[in-house]
Amino acid sequence: MQYVRIESEAALLEAIAPPGASLLSGGTDLLVKLRAGVAPPDRLLDISGVPSLREIVWNNAELQIGAAASMTDILGLHGLAERLPLLSTVLQSLGSVQIRNRATLGGNLVNASPAADSAIPLLLYDAVVELAGSNGERFLPVSEFLIGPGKTALQGCEYVRSIRVPLPTQSSTCFFHKVGKRRALTIAIASVGARLVVDGNRIAEARFAAGSVAPTALRLHEVERRVTGHAVDSDLIAEASEVAQATVSPIDDIRATAEYRRLVVGALVARALRTALAHG
Repeated sequence: MQYVRIESEAALLEAIAPPGASLLSGGTDLLVKLRAGVAPPDRLLDISGVPSLREIVWNNAELQIGAAASMTDILGLHGLAERLPLLSTVLQSLGSVQIRNRATLGGNLVNASPAADSAIPLLLYDAVVELAGSNGERFLPVSEFLIGPGKTALQGCEYVRSIRVPLPTQSSTCFFHKVGKRRALTIAIASVGARLVVDGNRIAEARFAAGSVAPTALRLHEVERRVTGHAVDSDLIAEASEVAQATVSPIDDIRATAEYRRLVVGALVARALRTALAHG
């Protein structure tokens, strides 16, 4: 396997043209796979030093995050917690300090794990992935970029340049919780995030997303439709929980059963609604 350190996007475009290359930045997912002997690439292209891929800037009404920017660098951005609180909350819960120092948002998306925590706030903020390649640029919503476990919409000779996160126009109550085998540094058995705008005891706007309960992290649109415009009471909470359980399609694996994952999602949706009502 050949290792190549890339210094610019122009050099990257040239290096990925021949087949058989993989991109390396933080390496927190890729190096684990390489050590396990999973399909080692012919060439390993280290993009961690490409300046344009490490930029993090407030750009008009959005946050533009370079694909090779580390989680720690993102969390250190002034104003992140105030302007995108859910993204800040989720990234702080991702792995350990050492992992966040290396892991990148672009790499977390490209790895396309159904349990990827970062996908939840990106879905709820309507984030867009900027792709670049020999045929130019294109932009895809995160929901279209993630196709299945380990699968994305990346085509040959393409790479992720940045993730664009629009700034919300309304303040909202944010919620994120994941259930795992241990209290910290855990891979989610199931997770739920929410952004809820509450007017008195009525849900004026609702956004829910769940992880580890389908081939990709996904928005819970049926739950959103059920609760939007309604007052939060015990009947609505119970109904929303049932709708959430019916919406997801988890699997049985060594970490949990499908039925347990459904119950967890339902319980977390109910908790999110109670939290929003308490802070409304």
